[in-house]
This record gives sequence, structure tokens and C-alpha cells, in this order.
Amino acid sequence: MRRLLRIVGYLALAVVVLVFLAAGGIWFAGGRAFAARISVPPETFDARDGNVDRGKHFVMIVANCSGCHRANLGGGSIIDDPNVAVIDAPNLTAGAGGIGAKFSDTDFERAIRHGVAPDGTALAVMPSEMYSAFSDADLRDVIAYVRSVPPVNRTTKPRAIGFMGRLGIVLGKFSPDAYHIDQSAAHVASLPPAANASYGRYLVRLGNCTSCHKANFAGGKVFDMRVANITPAAIGSWTLAQFEQTLRTGRDPSGHRLSTQMPWPEIGQMNDQELTAVYLFLKTVPPVTQAKT
Repeated sequence: MRRLLRIVGYLALAVVVLVFLAAGGIWFAGGRAFAARISVPPETFDARDGNVDRGKHFVMIVANCSGCHRANLGGGSIIDDPNVAVIDAPNLTAGAGGIGAKFSDTDFERAIRHGVAPDGTALAVMPSEMYSAFSDADLRDVIAYVRSVPPVNRTTKPRAIGFMGRLGIVLGKFSPDAYHIDQSAAHVASLPPAANASYGRYLVRLGNCTSCHKANFAGGKVFDMRVANITPAAIGSWTLAQFEQTLRTGRDPSGHRLSTQMPWPEIGQMNDQELTAVYLFLKTVPPVTQAKT
């Protein structure tokens, strides 16, 4: 009997050791995504000639940076669950606790288009896979605006990835955008605004619309939200006027009110040319009948 109990005890100890080893492996493997240095072309970026007003339009309306960095760009909490992650959007201003006085224009360019910090490590929630499309001219405007905002004195919390967050990385459920970008790809020098589908594609990408509406724009269930299908199968009968009215009033042609999770108040401030471009681009998307969820 004692021998049997000893064997059971050894087995239990072995299981405990294996669990701890597995947990440790997950912890370190999950953290490697944020420890590795990512190679980015050694180019410099100069935003001194940027147009502040146009930059504000991209920051506050097209790319909706205030959704994470707040309206004053002073940063704030994005995820606050120690089991998953504690991630704050940084304070972009030159105030106390901000990065504005520390970052060079090149640092900002790498953070926005490449998803990397000045030390070459990956940023956590920055949608750089989408922002990598920024033209040089538009990005100069963005950085010029960020540098123009009044300083905000706010110290944000340091990033901390919890066990469940690291497990998600190991299982391939999440990885930083920096790993999904062709870091050596050339960037467009400028892209003149135009009321056409090509410019609409550009705006939709900068707006990160696929993060909710998905890559095929058919929407569906995203976390606890029901996201609309915006392919021609669902909104193909809308006129341009109806499309514009929906985004400017928050009500679609049927009278349905858009979710507060949808940043329509910001998108609705796009000018007529931009909304026309977005409308024309969505007309080119393959129609998808949304499955019921």
C-alpha cells in the first residue's frame, strides 16, 4: 500500500512539475513576440513641412486615432485585465509622461507604419498593418499635427501581458501587427484625394474598417457585437445620398440606428469627396450574404 501511495505521489508531483514547466514555457514563448527586435529599413523621416490642418483631419476623422489616444492625444487605457493584458495607448504629446518630446519624426513614422518602438520591439495594439498604407505626404501631415497639440501631463501604465494573453499569442490567436507587415515595402510618396474607388480603398484601409467588418466586409459577430454587412449584398441598393446620410446621422435608410461602437460621428465628418470615394470602393467589393449568427 505504501508503495502504491509513493507511486501516486510521484505521479502527482510529475504532473505538477509538467504543469509548471508548460506554464513557464507559455509565459516565455508568449513574451518573445514583444522582446524580439524587428528589422526596419534604416531610413529617416522628416515631417517639418507637414500640413497641421490636414493632419488633424486624418488623426481625428479618417484614422480616428482619438479612439485609443483620446481627443487630446493624452492616451489612456485600452485593455485593463491583468489576466489578459494591461495596455494603455501612450500619451503622444510633449507633456509630462508623453512621448512627443522624446520621439523623433522617424520614431513616429516607425511606430505608425511599421508597428515598432524606437528600440525595434513590436507595439502591442497599434493597427500598423493598416497604417502602413499611409503615403509619405499624409504621414508628414499626421506627425505635424501630433506635434502641434497642447501638452498633456499624463503618465500611462507600462504594458503588461498576462498569462491568458501570452497563451493567446502561443496559440496564434493574436500577434502584433509588426509581424504582418512587409517591412521593406516602398511607400507611396503622395496620393492626391479623388472621388474614385482607388482613393476610397485607401481611406477604408486607414480607417481600419476591416477590424470590425472583417476582410470581406461582410461583418458578423465580433466579440459581443453584431457588425453590419457592408458589401453590395447588403447595402448595394443604397444611393450615395443614403450612404452619406447614414454616416452623418447615424441612421440607415430603414431608420435603424447605428451602434455606438461604430465611429460614425467621426467618419461622418469626412468631406463629400471622401465619402463618395468610400461609397465607390464598397461598390467594388464582392457581394457576400452574411451568415446568421
